[in-house]
Amino acid sequence: MNRYESNPKGYLCLVLHAHLPFVRHPECDYMMEENWLYEALTETYLPLLSLFDNLIDDGVPFRLTMSLTPPLCSMLSDSLLQERYLRHINKLIELAEKEIERTANQPEFHSTAQFYLGRFLMCRNLFENVYGGDVLRGFKKFQDSGHLEIITCGATHGFLPNMQLNPN
Repeated sequence: MNRYESNPKGYLCLVLHAHLPFVRHPECDYMMEENWLYEALTETYLPLLSLFDNLIDDGVPFRLTMSLTPPLCSMLSDSLLQERYLRHINKLIELAEKEIERTANQPEFHSTAQFYLGRFLMCRNLFENVYGGDVLRGFKKFQDSGHLEIITCGATHGFLPNMQLNPN
């Protein structure tokens, strides 16, 4: 029997969904809620873009679909939030450097501090040097290369294909 059926019964499409509620407070120098965006950039979006680059470098064929919501796109393209993210990642790098010094004689923690310093430096390099602060440009790069299909949804975050099936 052939490993791949010539008449498949269906298809599976995994869709990554990227959304954050809109948070922007220009009147304040620091707002805790803006950390949601900075954490998502550091822990998800920038590492994902790095992973895409690594897959291409390793010759791994891939195609993904990802939804980017209007509030998230608006925040990712906002120059104030971009400046604040750079400040945020620089503080994380400073903290990680201090942790490397502090844990120099604690190997069980030192490797973790080294990991995070490497991760934060990678994120800053991608954000600042590769994408010039515009993470959406990174997603567009992979869309243009045919590796990523970008879709969107309504600004209020309803998943539109599901709403058609279940309008309530």
